Amino acid sequence: MFVFLDNEANLPEGYRRLSSQEIMNNYLKMDLNKDYTVSKNEWMFMFIKLLEKDIDILEKEGPDSIMNKIQELSDEFDRYDVNGNKKLDYEEYKSIITNRVYISE
Repeated sequence: MFVFLDNEANLPEGYRRLSSQEIMNNYLKMDLNKDYTVSKNEWMFMFIKLLEKDIDILEKEGPDSIMNKIQELSDEFDRYDVNGNKKLDYEEYKSIITNRVYISE
């Protein structure tokens, strides 16, 4: 499971930052068409696949929990897509993941 947070003060127990190597590996996995950018579709596809692993947790959160996560993912992408081209280069991606994304151990 992953969470987007504005600061580490709200970090749930058992979550951590990704390492630089994990960030690079994830970026390359997300870049499905190998154009060295991550499109919004690639972003959404990969994170939705991650949600599959946490279906039991999401079911306990309520009937709209998956749609809420999907909306959060879309909003996050739009927030960091500064030029509005629906693509993130590696530096944009790394900044997002380093400063905002935490994964469960």
